[in-house]
This record gives sequence, C-alpha cells and structure tokens, in this order.
Amino acid sequence: MKKAVSIFLTMVMVFSLTACGTAESQEISDSSSTEESVVEFEQVASDGDSLDTESPESEEESKVLVAYFSWADNAILADDVDAVASPSVIPPGNVQQLAEWVQEETGGDLFSIQVTEPYPSDWDECLARANEERGNDSRPELKEAVENLEQYDTVFLGYPNWWYGVPMALLSFLEQNDLSGKQVYLFCSHGTGGLANSVELITEALPDTEISDQIFDCYEEDAASSKEEIQSWVRELGFQSGESETAGEGSWQIAVQFGENTVIYELNDGTAAASLYDQLPLTVEVEDYSTNEKIFYPAQGLDTSDSPLAQSGAGTLAYYEPWGDVVFFYDDYNENPSLFELGQAVSGADLISEMAGTITLEAAE
Repeated sequence: MKKAVSIFLTMVMVFSLTACGTAESQEISDSSSTEESVVEFEQVASDGDSLDTESPESEEESKVLVAYFSWADNAILADDVDAVASPSVIPPGNVQQLAEWVQEETGGDLFSIQVTEPYPSDWDECLARANEERGNDSRPELKEAVENLEQYDTVFLGYPNWWYGVPMALLSFLEQNDLSGKQVYLFCSHGTGGLANSVELITEALPDTEISDQIFDCYEEDAASSKEEIQSWVRELGFQSGESETAGEGSWQIAVQFGENTVIYELNDGTAAASLYDQLPLTVEVEDYSTNEKIFYPAQGLDTSDSPLAQSGAGTLAYYEPWGDVVFFYDDYNENPSLFELGQAVSGADLISEMAGTITLEAAE
C-alpha cells in the first residue's frame, strides 16, 4: 500500500512539474512574442508615421505648358497665298511666334492645338468657316490631346481673336483637356476688336480654373516685333527660363533697394551690364527725369562696346552713354542709338516709379 501511494505521489509530482514547465514555456513564448512585437512597432515608429517602411517616391517637379492655336498650324497653304495680305498664315504665324517666345522664356513644353480638318489659307474663306462654326456652336475635332497633363501646374494659353471671340477649336481643347486646379495665363493676337469676348468665353469653359487677369495682347501687325514685350510680361509674372536661372549661378541678377522696397533686375550679357556689375555694391542718389524714368550716375562710365540697344518698355534698366547715367524706366520710352540696355526687372517692376533719395545696388542672393 505504501508502495502504491508512493508511486501515485511520484506520478502527481511529475505531472505537476510537466504542467508547470509547459505553463512557463508558454509564458516565455508569449513574452518573447510580445517583445518582438514591441521591437517591430518601435522600428516602424522610428521610420515614420506610416506602416510602410519604404520611402515614398519624390513628386515630379511641376512644369509649364504653353498651348496655343495658330492659323498657320491649321491651314493648307495655297501656292498663290498672299504673304502680305495674310501674314499670320505664313509660318510662324502670329500666335505661334508669341508662343515660341513664351516657351523660350519659361522653359515649358510647347503644344500646338490642331484640327483634323485644316482651315482655308484664304482669310475670307477661313473667316466664313469660323463664323459658321461659331453660329453652330461647333467643337472641331482635334488631332491630339496633351499627354500627361497632370504634370503641369501652369498653362500659358495663346489664341487669335476670331469673330470677336476665340476659335471654336480652342473650346474643343479646353473641353478635352482638364485644366481644373491649374493657373492659366492668356496671350492673344488680334485686330481692332481687341480681346472682345474671348476672356469671358474661356472663363466660362474653365469654371474650376484660376485665370490670371494679367493678360498679354497685341495687334496682329505688331506680333512679329513683340518678343521683348511678351518676354518681359512673362518675367513680370515670375517666370524665367532655366538658362536664365542658372546663368552664372544667379550672379547676373542685381537688387536695387530703397526704403523697404526691392526691385530685382536680370542683367544681359553685354559689356555695359558687366561694367555695372563690377562696380557693385553701390550707394547712390537717384533722381527723377522726365515722366518715365529715374536716373543715377555711376562713379565710372560703362563699356558699351558690345551691348544691345534698349528697345523695351517699362522695367528696362539702361545706360545713356552721352550723359553717363544709368536709367530705370517705369513707362514706355523712345529708342535712341546712344541708349543701351543693361537688363530687365524680373521682380518689383511696379515699384520703380517710387524710387527716391538714396538707393543701394548689390548682387542679388
């Protein structure tokens, strides 16, 4: 009997130890699992808020699109087309030329809006078809749409004034390409009708798009000579080509400071501009002259041996060689064979007329 009890007690002890060992093993296993989970969670937390430990790809840098409709890109030229009577149909057309200059200044991508059925190269016949399309509220079929439109945050949109509005093909483009959420700038070549109803038509077609009220427009006969004007407009909007931004790593921009105001000029690569830059920093007294300019006299005259003549309007920085004065133009001016351009205002052009007293010129950072 004692032997049986002993055997029984031995079996109970073995069972208890086995059960205890199993419980301890389970606790150790659970503890280990918990510690691993904590370590894993801490690793995720240290990598960032997301549970995805892979770094997100960097977003593509936004780009500028310069889209335009030009008669020259949408007409089949007849052998006897009159280049004098219909200059805008001879490549590059008026709007096409303006668009190329905008593209040159912004470094954006150029896109020509083209119809599948070309317009007549005779202006009267083209006008008749344009009027018919307008009367029918037509949407001419286009050859293609813009690829990867989502990569563009800014769109420059160029067009001619047709029948006191826009070519209906432009409305086809606006309806087929979603520009919502983008910043749009308009430029237009026109006759005596000016912008007419074109801005209203475009605004109506783009209800969810921000359209700037800073619009460039010119008469069609002036388009071919409007390079400086339209590129100055682009710069005033805050755009400039990659080439301009990297030239000399920004060493060719100067800041003109007066009071709490600053005007930034981008200098050209002429010898006169280089001569001025070499004298920086300068502290001088600015003077009023006439009704469109401010002037000062640098300590040393500028070398004009290889410098362009001044041909632009407001925002031009120039040098008048006979008097030896540097000129800040804030309104249009007459060309002069002794007036040399140094550069153009790219920021703060509207402040030039307020310059007074002591000003400082230094290299822009």
